[in-house]
Amino acid sequence: MKLVIVSCFMAGSMAAAQVASWPFERVAPPDKLEGFHRFAPGIAGQALRSDGQTTHIIRPAAQAPRMQGPFTIEAWVAIQAYPWTWCAIVNQEKSRQRGYSFSIDPNGHFGLHAAVGGKWIESRSEKPLPLYRWNHIAATFDPAEGIRLFWNGEPAGRHAVTGALNAAEDTDLWVARNLTPRPLSEEVRVVADVAYSFDGLIDELMIHDSALTRFTTVPPPAQPPLGPPVLPSGPKGPGRFGAFYTRLRYTEEWERLWRVGDQPDVVVRFDDNPTRLVFWRGTSYVPAWVTENGIWYTNEFYENQREGMPTSAEPMADKQTRYSTVKILESTPARVVVQWRYAPVSVHYEPVFVDPLTGWGDWVEETYTVYPDGSCARKIHTFSSSPYVVPGQGPGEINFRQFHESIVINPPGTRPEDNIKPGAITLGNMKGESHTYNWEKEPPGEKANFAPETLKVMHRISDMDTHLHKWLTRPANGNIHLVNLKAMYSPFVIVDPRHVAIDCYAGEIIRERSMFPWWNHWPVSQQIRSNGRWAVAPDRVSHSSLTHIQSWMPHEERPDGLTMVMLNGLTSGSVAGLLPVAKSWLDAPPAHAHTAAFESRGFDRTERAFVFTRRDASAGLVDVTLQATAASPLVNPALVIRNWNSAQAKVRVNGRPLSEGSGLRTGVTHRLDGEDLVVWMRHSGSTPLRITVSRD
Repeated sequence: MKLVIVSCFMAGSMAAAQVASWPFERVAPPDKLEGFHRFAPGIAGQALRSDGQTTHIIRPAAQAPRMQGPFTIEAWVAIQAYPWTWCAIVNQEKSRQRGYSFSIDPNGHFGLHAAVGGKWIESRSEKPLPLYRWNHIAATFDPAEGIRLFWNGEPAGRHAVTGALNAAEDTDLWVARNLTPRPLSEEVRVVADVAYSFDGLIDELMIHDSALTRFTTVPPPAQPPLGPPVLPSGPKGPGRFGAFYTRLRYTEEWERLWRVGDQPDVVVRFDDNPTRLVFWRGTSYVPAWVTENGIWYTNEFYENQREGMPTSAEPMADKQTRYSTVKILESTPARVVVQWRYAPVSVHYEPVFVDPLTGWGDWVEETYTVYPDGSCARKIHTFSSSPYVVPGQGPGEINFRQFHESIVINPPGTRPEDNIKPGAITLGNMKGESHTYNWEKEPPGEKANFAPETLKVMHRISDMDTHLHKWLTRPANGNIHLVNLKAMYSPFVIVDPRHVAIDCYAGEIIRERSMFPWWNHWPVSQQIRSNGRWAVAPDRVSHSSLTHIQSWMPHEERPDGLTMVMLNGLTSGSVAGLLPVAKSWLDAPPAHAHTAAFESRGFDRTERAFVFTRRDASAGLVDVTLQATAASPLVNPALVIRNWNSAQAKVRVNGRPLSEGSGLRTGVTHRLDGEDLVVWMRHSGSTPLRITVSRD
């Protein structure tokens, strides 16, 4: 037998008759349960776990209760995430012109909406419901008095109105989902109405044929039945260095929609620190660095927009990863190479700059070359019919190209301030100067007077509206960018200091909620089409943007695209500690091959490696010197020897043999026409280093 959870009394002590009830022990005709769902322990027996996306119960109009006078609706609910807009617990309405809806709003308030006197009346509780815990909510309607709301048996709000309900008796009754899609709340730009389901638990849903005046409820369980989910990044702690295919599983409800197998995602792990680099469906494969305490961070992607497009085009909008794929190109003890290929699209999956002759729109290939110390060379290679900025032709058009944005992904249950220090960004330059920018009083930044050549580069590759930005100009030519997270490890980016220009993401901030921008339209949110929704609570995974590196010297410019390069990763050090790393990458020392059998190709920034090619097929000894100086130091150098064509490699440094282990890593990569050797060593110094590699 079920427990009696709620005792209800009418004025005059007459018992109210239930005209409909859903105890959720099972769903039986005439009801039909649609979408993904499961049953979980409830207040009494089982409760319906609605997935926030597809779950709903349909009761045909002919079997729905007739609401011809006073009535009461009550239910027990536990909220996993606040709805995107008003979301029904139960509703029978037609275009919000007839009928009723007992709903919860995006801030957690509940209310009864009803068509009365030719108007759609919306009541709203005085206080919001908390997340994760059981709450008993009820609403009564009396044609003579209006609407009363009750929360855990206590009055919670009232809306005076007179008149009979204009019922929608020819419409089916739905539980846990709106019959009529509604505009997304808190949207930066209105894009499309949203259709989704309640995200949480519902139990003991009842409709009575009288307006009740008292509710006696038993206390709910002390232990909340729900809690914030954890972003999946693989096993905790260090692990064998390499890239691994896997399926990073988020919540059961979210995973059910995905039509993928067991290895759609990629994780790069390190054996000497607990961080990782993650390529996950939930971010549309936008790569994210994950700190030891679970804060995620990304350096964004290539974003642009053509004229007439209502939103920008970006992989963030590709919620189903229709145009976004990731694959492992190399994974050896010496290094990992992962390629992310995507097409920037609008929230309607529209490609951008489609060539009318070929049908091809913009595509991007990003290559992440990662070494055991956590340093990563990111190569952004664009393919486009319109790779350079051109002036917009219409009012409000945003014609731009963007290669970097510092984005912190806030795990569910956290606000931006839980993850980001108020002094969020420290910039450094190649002279060793640095400055930390603080968001506590206001977003930092100022107008800037850039050199004509820098403006020329920026206007060509990035943005023409430089006067609209707040620029971070200290120190001069700051090209070392450190995000100060509340973690042991924080993200860094290093770019070419030539023509560098960094701005603050100073817009779309609601200071009453956070000192930083705070949105939750991405990641994870498959249910909505939006490129901007302000977060109102830490109920969902969210993100905050801090800066853009709007301009720096391109690595390569072509008629059909650009190549941009940056060095990035996580560090437990400071900007000062990154200066030698920046010098070793931007001003790498000359590399000299002592034998004619191998040719030095110099230092390749896109691989963060010194590259040599074997000319003589019989040669089995590489003898090279890296001419390090204080201005061009070495920090954990890597060598790539093309056409090595052997699995054997013995390494000596300045005449001393090095054994494979934490200080030396070697790996062989296989190509269709040969094999390459990768050598990585843990070494820092400013004096020449002679390295020999032999097959025996």
